[in-house]
Amino acid sequence: MPPTDTDTDTAPDTDADTNTGTDPHAHTGAGADAVGDTDARTGTGTGAGGDDRNPAWVLLSGASLVVLDFDKIVCDLFVRSPADRIAERLRELAGSDACHGAGATGLADPLVVFTRIHATYRHTAPGLVTAVKERLDAEEVAAAESAARMPGAAALMEELTGLGKEMAVVSNNCELAVQTFLKRHDLEKHITAGVVGRPDAPELMKPDPFGLLHVLHGSGVRPVDSVMVGDSRADAGAAQRVGMPFLGVHPDEGRWRRPEPVEVAHAVPDMTSLLPDFVAARRV
Repeated sequence: MPPTDTDTDTAPDTDADTNTGTDPHAHTGAGADAVGDTDARTGTGTGAGGDDRNPAWVLLSGASLVVLDFDKIVCDLFVRSPADRIAERLRELAGSDACHGAGATGLADPLVVFTRIHATYRHTAPGLVTAVKERLDAEEVAAAESAARMPGAAALMEELTGLGKEMAVVSNNCELAVQTFLKRHDLEKHITAGVVGRPDAPELMKPDPFGLLHVLHGSGVRPVDSVMVGDSRADAGAAQRVGMPFLGVHPDEGRWRRPEPVEVAHAVPDMTSLLPDFVAARRV
């Protein structure tokens, strides 16, 4: 079955919703309700106990564990290695016939090219699937070498570390690419609860909760004492299925309502908008 509900930004989001054979809206965990009433469209609301501070700050400061998505949250992975060029190289490697059979012809998102090749040929042509996977991994690692930090991401991680928060990264990109970027930018010191990259079985990628469950089990933190920070509906779906509050970060406020609403505790347009309340709290 081909991937569905894929986010299609100008630079494709590699943690976009992909086919997992699961429903990202199936779980209605109570974790998102723990911060009180918020309006994801306007970024306004009241936190727990009538707190009139930014609900995003209430979410993050009240969590023991903060789980970050990677591409478009921590880094802009394909800013210097265009994703559509990588997708083109994957399609060339697979061949036109294989791409046609998998419904991957002309696709510009390399992760979707891979997941469709995998879904179609994992039993009949496993060698092809392995070759495409290994090429995608290598392309992502190379991209991580030149990727840029997302504005505000490093500063937010510093603030969270200063508050004693555990942090993890759960990504649909390959783990080595995440680790390469974190090390290159001296950010690995903040990631105390580990990195979970793309599983060998693509059906376990977000919105499947596999990565979040791995981090929760390793840290011993309850979902309601955690928060997931991500930019895609796949991130929101994974968080919803384990009962973890989700903080959406994306300039398009409609992303969380289309085609169907996903559970979002709060939404902000970018990472930099999360910083002022941390700075203000330090001055108190």
